[in-house]
Amino acid sequence: MNLPIKLLLVGSFLAVAPSAFAGKVDDVKKAIKEKCSKDVPSGELLDAVVKAFDCQPDQEVTVAGCAIKCLKGSAGKVVGE
Repeated sequence: MNLPIKLLLVGSFLAVAPSAFAGKVDDVKKAIKEKCSKDVPSGELLDAVVKAFDCQPDQEVTVAGCAIKCLKGSAGKVVGE
């Protein structure tokens, strides 16, 4: 691949990637603000989003020094299991 095509692909990815996490970042900020009344430092946001969504539904996880419920949805969960 030549350089202009590579730059176009990288630019396209970077334009779409932040919007993929935008709602999740807001969800994590809101959960921590409601539970522990504190703000997440910007340097810890990516790690906080990963921890808050990479867990079992209904499990508690510690994110940025605050214990919150896992924010991962429980879609596909069978009742009674």
